[in-house]
Amino acid sequence: MTVGYMRDVATANSWIFLKLLLRWKGSIWKAMITELLIWLFFYVYIRNIYEFYLMGTDSAKTFEHIVLSCRKISEKTRTVLTFALGFFVTYISTRWWSIFMTIPWPDTCALQLAAYLRSRGKKFEQDDRAYRQTFMRYLLASYVLVFRDVSERVKKRFATTRVLIPTLLTEEEHKKLKEAIKSMRPWLPIEWALDLLKKARNARLIDEFHYTEVIQTILAYRQQLHEILTYDHITVPLVYVQAVHIFTICYFIISLIGSQPNYEEQTAWKADIDIYLPVYAICEFIVFVGWLKTAFVMLNPFGMDDDDFEINALIDRNLMVSLSYLEDFYDVAPKLIHMKVRLPTNLQTVVREGANPMCGSAVPVKVTKVHQAIIENPQMAGLVNRILPDPDATVTALNTHRMMDEIAEFRTKERLPEQENWPREGRDTGKKLNDLEEVVAKLIDKTLVEEKMAPASLQSTQNMSPEDPTQKTYTGESLKAMSLIQKNGSKMKSRVGSTPDSSTRKLAQKASVSKINMMAPLSPPGVSAEQQKEEASLKPDKTQTDE
Repeated sequence: MTVGYMRDVATANSWIFLKLLLRWKGSIWKAMITELLIWLFFYVYIRNIYEFYLMGTDSAKTFEHIVLSCRKISEKTRTVLTFALGFFVTYISTRWWSIFMTIPWPDTCALQLAAYLRSRGKKFEQDDRAYRQTFMRYLLASYVLVFRDVSERVKKRFATTRVLIPTLLTEEEHKKLKEAIKSMRPWLPIEWALDLLKKARNARLIDEFHYTEVIQTILAYRQQLHEILTYDHITVPLVYVQAVHIFTICYFIISLIGSQPNYEEQTAWKADIDIYLPVYAICEFIVFVGWLKTAFVMLNPFGMDDDDFEINALIDRNLMVSLSYLEDFYDVAPKLIHMKVRLPTNLQTVVREGANPMCGSAVPVKVTKVHQAIIENPQMAGLVNRILPDPDATVTALNTHRMMDEIAEFRTKERLPEQENWPREGRDTGKKLNDLEEVVAKLIDKTLVEEKMAPASLQSTQNMSPEDPTQKTYTGESLKAMSLIQKNGSKMKSRVGSTPDSSTRKLAQKASVSKINMMAPLSPPGVSAEQQKEEASLKPDKTQTDE
């Protein structure tokens, strides 16, 4: 089974890495120590030949040129080797984990049988027990037969199918198994289990719905076993494995020569400090070759390596657990009692009492009252924030029921009174409504007076001459402005009872006054209304001149 070290890394400290680094079983040292010693042997051998036999000869210069060329090649191919090994190890590790997750577990089927198969009383207790035991025995026999074909460890334990007698197979069942086709032998016990389940349904030991559910569980169990065989038959392409392996070997052969010393290029201080073995090349060899060995260990997880899957232990575990579900713990549930469920408290629990890992990160955040204000109309709140200088909770709560066209007429340069002078909450609501009614009544009276003056002003505006530079040209927009004021005045009158506070009253008063000032027709300076009428009567009509 995979070498376990999770207990050693339960607490992270400075000595954990050293503790793991010095382990031998399943370590990188055990995987590549032979290759490293062979590489160091050839390195020392070539260096001794260069120093004791070639130094000072013409062959030494040729050897030094070869060393420089190998260094350049190794520098160029180092990046390519890194990517090649990275992709190879990633692919192999993903496949390795997928194989382990495909290994079936018979626990689900055993629990379903314990829950769905009925007990017919003490009279048929032995028969009911035989049903459950035989059913799980067939499933485990198929499990062993499949892994005999893919795992070397299981093959050594169960060398022949006769070893399964009398634990998983009887003499009669073993005879039928030998008579079957070799490719059908792993699936024959599953066929027997399905036939046995059909007999249990006919004997009314299991319902139709539960029968279907158990059938689906058995088929899923069989599918997982079939995928295990598929992973063993369809392996990683051999050309991919060979390419990565050959590339790594060639790189370190080139590095073996490129790591040799070149005395012509060395300076004085480098010559004094001469390390006989190439430290950097050794570290590079440990990393790359250890990486490659990791992929080879995971290539076949059913082999004999330290990190391969221990299927024999899984077989023993599955046999013990599944039979315990159906025999030892079947229909022996404890009695129902009422008790107060409290977990024990120790020193570690008290120390970690304040820590709550399921507490959200936004729980400690405190929201101010300004951000807690409820806004019924978000568009209105955004408009008020653009108009007013200092928006706060009081401002954003202003009459959000009012229409957008009433607020849109405000001039952005106008300012409301200071916040200190605004009415506070808790004032008399009736007084606010009365004051607002008076303001609205005054606005309506003023609007009616302006409507009476509108025809005369309109006529004088139309009769003014555009050629006179001392006079201004007026159009019929003033009449539209008056109708808009009348319309807004009626809206304000109908909404007296729905105004939330007196701050809205002041806002409406300012809006109406500003609209009256903006929309009232302007007279030329120094000219009264009577003079304008006389000048209009003296001037000829435009329509008559056109004729």
